[in-house]
Amino acid sequence: MKKRDRMLMKSETVISEKEIDLHRTESRSLRQRIKAIIGADVAARFVVCGLLLVFFALLQTTVFARFRLLGAVPDLMLPLTIAVGMTERGRWGAIFGIAAAFVIESLGGATVSVFAPLYMLAGYLAGCLTEEIFRDTPATRAAYTLAACFAHIFFTLFTLFATVEELRFGDAMRLAVLPEFLASLVFAPIPHVIAWLALKPFHKPREEKVQ
Repeated sequence: MKKRDRMLMKSETVISEKEIDLHRTESRSLRQRIKAIIGADVAARFVVCGLLLVFFALLQTTVFARFRLLGAVPDLMLPLTIAVGMTERGRWGAIFGIAAAFVIESLGGATVSVFAPLYMLAGYLAGCLTEEIFRDTPATRAAYTLAACFAHIFFTLFTLFATVEELRFGDAMRLAVLPEFLASLVFAPIPHVIAWLALKPFHKPREEKVQ
């Protein structure tokens, strides 16, 4: 009887050790899968953000620059930077803002030395405020975009008076600043919606990504 009990205890010990090893193996496999998914997500986000950047830069400097639907070229890069910052948070927004300023400068659409700080701060602050204080809603997106477009007015005026001689303030506001301001606000929902749709799949619950 004792011999039988010892055999049973040994078998139970072997089974328990196998269960522990199996559990450890499954845990390591799950961690590896999660790490692989996170790494793939980061790379995929870079690609998606890059495609968004190139698409809207070309849209702004070709289609909108040619047709000027509201009498001015809207700044699509500013609401796009805010959209990325709100979705991906502050660091992504700041980096994207610098990249947006560089790209739009390379295409002849703006002065990077002037507008780079605006884009960077807009993306960073939008991301930080969304993460810490306000939720990501259409109302907050509209508020951030409106505030950034008002700030854009001062940057535009500075650029105009620094590059154009004998420019009157009234003419600058009437012919350039206000039309650009209104056009930027009217067309701002386009980059917001497209960026949200493009980046939404990266923000599913982790359980859905692992499956």
